[in-house]
Amino acid sequence: MVANLKRFTVSINQDMEVDLNKAKKETYYKETQSEMIRDLINRGLASLKEAKDSNRNKSV
Repeated sequence: MVANLKRFTVSINQDMEVDLNKAKKETYYKETQSEMIRDLINRGLASLKEAKDSNRNKSV
């Protein structure tokens, strides 16, 4: 288990709920919902950083 976790709450729309449930069943079936959400957040943040770095390199 990961130490020093902080709890927070988010609201999602029905379409997101369907997508998250599908991801849980198809990809994250061995993980808890919290682990799935943490992984999706990390992937999204990494994607944003990569896009930002890519844009920075294009302007050089």
